[in-house]
Amino acid sequence: MFGAHLLATDDLVWTDPGTWSGLVDGRSSILFAVLAGVSVALLTGRTAPPAGEALVRARLVVLTRAALLLVAGGLVQLLTTGVYVILEFYAVLLALCVPLLTWSPRRLFALAAGWVAVVVPLFHQLLLPWVAAGPGGGVLGELAVTGYYPVVVWAAFVVTGLGVGRLDLTAAGTRVRLAGAGLGLAVVGYGVGPLLGVRADPAVPGFVLQEGATSWRDLVPAADQLLVADPHSGSVAEVVGSGGFALLVLAGCLWLADRVRPVLVPLAAVGSMPLTAYCVHLLGLAAGGDRSALTADQRWAVYLVFAVTALVACTAWSRLVGRGPLEQVVAAVTGRAVAAGPRVRRPG
Repeated sequence: MFGAHLLATDDLVWTDPGTWSGLVDGRSSILFAVLAGVSVALLTGRTAPPAGEALVRARLVVLTRAALLLVAGGLVQLLTTGVYVILEFYAVLLALCVPLLTWSPRRLFALAAGWVAVVVPLFHQLLLPWVAAGPGGGVLGELAVTGYYPVVVWAAFVVTGLGVGRLDLTAAGTRVRLAGAGLGLAVVGYGVGPLLGVRADPAVPGFVLQEGATSWRDLVPAADQLLVADPHSGSVAEVVGSGGFALLVLAGCLWLADRVRPVLVPLAAVGSMPLTAYCVHLLGLAAGGDRSALTADQRWAVYLVFAVTALVACTAWSRLVGRGPLEQVVAAVTGRAVAAGPRVRRPG
C-alpha cells in the first residue's frame, strides 16, 4: 500500500527485475480485498460456518463493521491525499458477505468463478458503458460500477477470501493447494493475453472523462481487452491474475510465519491494526502535501520513512497497549451492537 501511494513505479515486465516495483500497483489493494474476505471468515466461525444464534451475532458483527468502515471512509475522504480511498467500497463488500456466511468453501469458490466468467465480462461490455454514458447511478452507482474499486468486480475477491478463510489454513496440504491454485491463476491471468498477442488499446475511452458525452455503445471496449491485465483495469485477466497472485502471497506468508515468526513480528503488528495503519497513513499523506514534484529517489526516502514509522509505531503499540486504537473503537461498538441485538428463541 505504501509503495503504491508513494513510489514512482514502472510498468511491470515480469522478465525485467528493474520494473518489479510495479508489483504494488493494483495487486496490493486486491490482496487487501481477498484478506477482507478471509477476515470475515475468521470473525464468523473460521472453518465452521455459524448457525442459529451464532449466525445472528455474526451478521450483526459484519454489518456493524461495514457501517463503521463506511463512516471512516467518508471522514478520510475529507483529507487531500491524492489517494482513491477504498474503505467505503470495503464497507459495501463486507455487507454483501452477510448472505454467504453459511456457505461452504466449495460453493463460495464456485460463486467466485462464475462471477468472473459471467458478471465481469458483462460489467465491461454492458453495465459500465451504460452507466457511465447515461444515468450515472449516483453514490450507489459509483460504489458498484464507476468507482475506482467497483463492487460488481471486486466482489469476486472478497468471496474468494471468504472461501479461503473457511479452509483449515493450519494444514500443510491446504497451503500447498492454495499456492498451487494461486500460481495457476496468476499464470493464466497474466499469460493468456500476451500469448495471444493482445495488447492494451490506447483508444479505449476513459469512462469518467466520457461520462454523459456519447452513446454507451461507443464506450464498449473490444472483447480482447478483457485479456489485458493492466492494474486497476478490472478486466477478467487482471481479476484472475491478481487474484491468483494474492492467494500465492497468502500461502507464502503462512509458510514463512511457521519458520521465521520472530522476524515477522513488526509486520504482524501492522497487520493486527490495518484500519489504524491505513487511516494514519492517509493523515500523513495529507500532512505531507503535494508529492508530484518529488524525484524517484525522494519518493523512496519518503516511502522508507512511512514504512519504518509504521513498523516501529505499530510494534510498540501492540506490545504496550495491544489492539490498535481504531480497532478498539470498532470492537467496542461491535460488542455493543451484538449485546443489544435480537436473540434466537429456542423451540420448546
